Amino acid sequence: MKMNRRNVLVGLGGIVAGGGALLGTGAFSSVEAHRTIDIETTGDSDALLSFEINRSALEPENGDGNQIEISIDDLNENAVTQFDDALTVGNNGDNEVELEVTDAPKEVRIEHEGNDLSETEVAIDSEADEDFDIVFDLEGEEDVDVSDGTITFEANAT
Repeated sequence: MKMNRRNVLVGLGGIVAGGGALLGTGAFSSVEAHRTIDIETTGDSDALLSFEINRSALEPENGDGNQIEISIDDLNENAVTQFDDALTVGNNGDNEVELEVTDAPKEVRIEHEGNDLSETEVAIDSEADEDFDIVFDLEGEEDVDVSDGTITFEANAT
């Protein structure tokens, strides 16, 4: 084979390509790195979403501001008892949120304008409050114990 410029360039290109394939490109397929993160929590009154009981009949048992516990001794059996505007939820964030109840005892409903929050979402504007009714539906029930019941709210920014 005669040595000319074209053959030299093809030969050098082959050497470079072969060397790259043999030695690798220097790229990597995985990286493991450790990072730290700081998360701070706050009580309900200062949180992005605040919860406040408005009815003296439903005053929380604990006063630490981090959890609401409702204690009612004398609910009517076989009846529906509704506390209007008993719960205020405040949106202290910068975005509107859609609020819904994702888990609650079957005897307890959180309602807004007659709609059950486990079946529909309610929009709460930024820096706004909405009032909700708390309903205890004990029709057809006797000796109901919801003392271990937990209500879970889910809020999604829109």
